[in-house]
Amino acid sequence: MSDRSDIERVRDAVDLVALISEYVPLQPKGREWVCVCPFHDDHKPSMNVVTHKEHAFYKCFSCGVSGDCFTFVQEYLKKDFGEALRFLADRTGIELSNSQHNEDTNQLRKKIRKAMEWAQNKYIDALATSEGISVTETIRRRGISDESMKMFAIGVAPDSWTFLSDMIGTIEDRIETCLEAGLIKRKESTSRIYDTFRNRIMFPIFDETGSPIAFGGRRINEEDEPKYINSPETEIFHKSQTLYGYHLARHTIQAEKKVFVVEGYTDVIACHQVGVANVVATLGTALTPKHADKLSRVCDEVTLVFDGDEAGQRAADRAVEVFFAKNIDVKICVLPEGKDPSDLAKSKEDLLRCFSASVDAIAYKLQRLDASLQTTETIAGKSKRIDAFIGELVRLGVGQLSGIKKPLVYERISELIKVPMDEIESLVSARSKTQSNPKQNVATNERKPTVSIDISRARQIAEHEFLGVLLFDPIESSAALREQDTKVHEEDFLEPIASNIAHCLLHKLYAGTTFTMQEILSDLDEQSGNQASALYFIGQRICEQNESVMLSVKMTMDAFKSSLEEKAIADEVRELKNYTDSGQRAKAAQQTLESIRKQKKRAV
Repeated sequence: MSDRSDIERVRDAVDLVALISEYVPLQPKGREWVCVCPFHDDHKPSMNVVTHKEHAFYKCFSCGVSGDCFTFVQEYLKKDFGEALRFLADRTGIELSNSQHNEDTNQLRKKIRKAMEWAQNKYIDALATSEGISVTETIRRRGISDESMKMFAIGVAPDSWTFLSDMIGTIEDRIETCLEAGLIKRKESTSRIYDTFRNRIMFPIFDETGSPIAFGGRRINEEDEPKYINSPETEIFHKSQTLYGYHLARHTIQAEKKVFVVEGYTDVIACHQVGVANVVATLGTALTPKHADKLSRVCDEVTLVFDGDEAGQRAADRAVEVFFAKNIDVKICVLPEGKDPSDLAKSKEDLLRCFSASVDAIAYKLQRLDASLQTTETIAGKSKRIDAFIGELVRLGVGQLSGIKKPLVYERISELIKVPMDEIESLVSARSKTQSNPKQNVATNERKPTVSIDISRARQIAEHEFLGVLLFDPIESSAALREQDTKVHEEDFLEPIASNIAHCLLHKLYAGTTFTMQEILSDLDEQSGNQASALYFIGQRICEQNESVMLSVKMTMDAFKSSLEEKAIADEVRELKNYTDSGQRAKAAQQTLESIRKQKKRAV
């Protein structure tokens, strides 16, 4: 709970006229200000902003809304009260008494914001150089207009290791700020600094107010790897809750109550360029619950746009999982294979015609089930697929759906598999109890070695959590892996599917080649791809709990390495079964006991 004095200090410091005028044009009228009300379909100025009372406030005499600076930020920017308080405190430079927002943190955030604005201007200025003019032509050839370049503040990082570093100079405070911002890096062996982004088209990533908080850099030379580099997470930038283009799309999203979520920067720009402005994109990661929460606060319908290949369909399945239980209608638009929105955005009409072919999430999943049933000939096979589908719906939370949604879902499933609706409901209910209280179905009296079971379970958790974090943020993971003295190999993973995923990930990470989840899924078979999708969310949860991806990588890596030692112990325990002579068995058992003691001692 925030200190009451914090609220009063922030409220007194905010210029309500300046705040509202950033989003809605204000006109003076006597001692007050008036504007068209942004909270209803207003055609004449009906909202007054009053500043000559004890506390400034606004009031609409048409729809009746009213409030102060906090209310405006909550209602217009769709933040909760805590977010509104921190937003306005940062804006006015007030240090909150809450220890999590101490002076050092606030000062660092301000410095990073200034560094990002400075870098953005330098990248834009670089377009005017001879090298930049050539890059501008490249951008135009990609179909991006000069107007869009200005709207999205596109720039260029020249082909230099020290473009920004030379301008930063030797002032240590500036260097530290730019290191924290991810604009530069320091070479440990020499302590020399160098630029993070080189020879790349620079796409600033903005917060909701239009301030740059990060960058995405696209390669200019097609042979350079990786294709995109994003800024690392900082005090002001968190990938799991940031959407590209949101600052420009928010007003249209709120007005039309719907949003289209695409996969790339240029897709967003192409859509905005033809007049479809309620379009945003994720930042090289899959959609997260925080993305879903943000969008569900400002609209009623989200359409997720994906490629038509198998990897795109698996990404769509993952996205449905994020949005399924939210109070928002979800649709899936699967594009023609090999096409993306920037290919289809020749005109507003063409693009909207393509988007209109979307189907709601349940219909999409039912279509996938129907297609799989069509290719399954046996009754037993069909039964297994239907059972797996019901299990997936239960896991997604179909039993907790509110209002009319639940019976509609049951009705559609009933029509597809030709089973009465009440039976579907009973099946879901029974399955929900089973999945929430799983029972072990072991029909044997054989007593298993307790240590083997414990090691196996711990090993599985360690493998899953480590891979999950690697999948969630390949950039930070790559840096953490390469810092370690010992290398991790795919052979270190006991679970076959985990080993498949590791085979796909590790050589990329050690080479410094970043990737998107869709690229990983396209390299995996269906079973491994489904497992990777589930592990991604495990990694996301771990990273959000620790509030640092680098820390999460190191923690899960340490747990994984510890489990490697446990694997060696488990192998020794299993070897005991190979001895039939009691003397040999006793000797081997003693060696195993000593090995376990050594491992435990090392762990302590």
